[in-house]
Amino acid sequence: MTAGAQTRGALGVIISGRCRDLAEHRAANFPVFSRGHSTLGQSPFTRPSSVNVPLTIEAVDMGEHASGFPPLTVHPGDIMVADEDGVVCVPTEDVQKVLELAAHGREVDARCWTDIRAGEGVQAAFKKHRG
Repeated sequence: MTAGAQTRGALGVIISGRCRDLAEHRAANFPVFSRGHSTLGQSPFTRPSSVNVPLTIEAVDMGEHASGFPPLTVHPGDIMVADEDGVVCVPTEDVQKVLELAAHGREVDARCWTDIRAGEGVQAAFKKHRG
C-alpha cells in the first residue's frame, strides 16, 4: 500500500477501517491513520471503489459509550489533519476560520502554561484564560 500510494503522490493515508504492515509504513516514513490494526490483508473483502469523490464516514458504534458524532462527509479538497490523537477534517470553506481559531487557542494555551509553571493551579489557569 505504501509504495503504491507514494507513487501516486500521497503524503499519507487515512483509513476508515483497519490496516496492517505498520513497520513497512513507518520504515517509509509514510503516515497511516486507521481505526485499528489487523493481521488480515485486504484481499478478498476490500477494494478501492472510487477515487476523488465525497466519502461519508459513519460514527463507530461504541455501545454504551456512544460517540454522539453525526456522519461526516469528506469532500475532495478538504484538508485532513491527523496525529496520534486522531483525525480532523477541515472543509475548504472553513480553513481560514479554523486557522484563526487554532492561533487563538495556541495563545490561550501559552498563557495557561505560563501561569501553571509559575505555580497557579491548572483549573484556575484554565478558568482565567479559557473562561
